[in-house]
Amino acid sequence: MTSLSPAAHRTGRTAIRARAAIQVDLGPQGLPRVSDLRSEVPIVLRLTATQRATATDQAAATVHLVGAAAGPLAGDDLRLDIAVGGGVRLLVRSVAAMVALPGWGPGPSRFAVSAEVADGGALEFAPEPTVVAAGADHASTIDVRLGATARLLLREEILLGRFGEAPGSFHGTLRVDVSGAGPAATPAPLLRQDLVLGPDVPGMRGPAHLGAARAVGSLLVAGPEQAGPAVDAGVADGAALLPLAGPGYLVSAIADDAVSLRRRLLAGPADPVWRRA
Repeated sequence: MTSLSPAAHRTGRTAIRARAAIQVDLGPQGLPRVSDLRSEVPIVLRLTATQRATATDQAAATVHLVGAAAGPLAGDDLRLDIAVGGGVRLLVRSVAAMVALPGWGPGPSRFAVSAEVADGGALEFAPEPTVVAAGADHASTIDVRLGATARLLLREEILLGRFGEAPGSFHGTLRVDVSGAGPAATPAPLLRQDLVLGPDVPGMRGPAHLGAARAVGSLLVAGPEQAGPAVDAGVADGAALLPLAGPGYLVSAIADDAVSLRRRLLAGPADPVWRRA
């Protein structure tokens, strides 16, 4: 159930604490089985498509995030837990951008995603961008644990301010771990990334950081088959390609707008745009 924080009652601000969850496994007859689809306003989840396993592709389910309220606003604390079983693919999308707004709540607004993908499972987490409006302070945490043969595609896009607006503040943390073979294997870090943006960040508008860009994002592809053969590092206009151990690779990009950012992120490793190191 959605709840109000104690600090919200002291300040009069209706800060929201909400928890939502998705769990999908491989069910009988090769169909995905969504055993948990729990929503709490403002995180409303809708199962929008399912696909039976075929000779060439595994069973798949698509879930869309639907924002049921404005925000998040300052003090809001939102969380989404995801669990994907073996032999099934989960695609998580959203119907619109999330707009982080200023408010009078305690601390920043927060959105945390925690995902666990079992051996042989796959997760594609690619919502629409997060827009950090002027005066907003937003924190994002994405924590993913992959089985040894799990696959992941994760896209994150941040827009600093709405059209013609000054940027708000954003702090994003991304952690991805991959388990080794065997039940007693210790998970190994695949990626640790921290991103701090905002009007008070020293040098953010300098040439070594964002310059004039207002859109920044990353695309992480990890796991056997999903990542394909090892790739070489590369650079392109406003983008960089970094191979990872695991296997996997990370595309990081900046752009003037959301459309250009998406185009740069989706340039695959074999795209001729890359200039190899």
